[in-house]
Amino acid sequence: MNPRAARLPSLLLALLVSLPALAAEPPLSATELVRRIDKRMSLQSDYKGTVRILERRKNGVENAYEIVVYRRDSTRDLLFMTTKPKILNGSGYLRIGKNLWEYDPTVGQWTRTTVRANISGTFTCEADFDRSRLSEDYDAKDEGEETIDGTKYRKIFLSLKPGVEQPFPLLRIWVDSDLNIVKRVGYAPSGRTLRSDYIRSYQRLKDPVSGEIVYHYKEVLEVEEEEGTQMLLKYDEVVLQPLSPNMFTKSFLEQRAR
Repeated sequence: MNPRAARLPSLLLALLVSLPALAAEPPLSATELVRRIDKRMSLQSDYKGTVRILERRKNGVENAYEIVVYRRDSTRDLLFMTTKPKILNGSGYLRIGKNLWEYDPTVGQWTRTTVRANISGTFTCEADFDRSRLSEDYDAKDEGEETIDGTKYRKIFLSLKPGVEQPFPLLRIWVDSDLNIVKRVGYAPSGRTLRSDYIRSYQRLKDPVSGEIVYHYKEVLEVEEEEGTQMLLKYDEVVLQPLSPNMFTKSFLEQRAR
């Protein structure tokens, strides 16, 4: 008898005994989960894209906006400017350090604003155009699983860390098995719901610097709870390539507005 053949059943038995232990690997902690979400949505390359917004107000009025976004995640540089509607063309925002500045081309004036400011008359905010910073800005608490339409999602409750500014002091996110956020709800400190976002789809991008696949929003429906206004955001025309350092300056936006 072949000695190797004699040992084969025992090897298979050992493998089968070990399988339950492998399957019992504990789920990611809430902190690690949001850290991985941030990582898979962060770029080493520079970023340019166009965000198209269709706003539907409760009274039936519709408005369309286009905002061009420039990002450099490695240095937290961020600039975005409105190109539509025509009345807002040339207006924009520039982040310098921790300060966000708003530019009004009609008077050629810059005004310091905050991350909680509504952008270009919509209820979007700086975070809608920036990279994901959940693990940096919030403390995460696991709220277990919730099954919706037969699919299980992890629920994570996020509380803003001391000294950090964000539009929503409290957040709750629903995350699928692929670490995609499918829903997020922002709350006031009192717990009152401010905005609910439904991430309808993502786009897969290959970062030319890191060579890694990065996940970026494709279509997001945002609902402002108090007034019932809805906005559909489409993240289009994404280009990952080096941007000039001069782009993240006040003079760049001023020249584009002329």
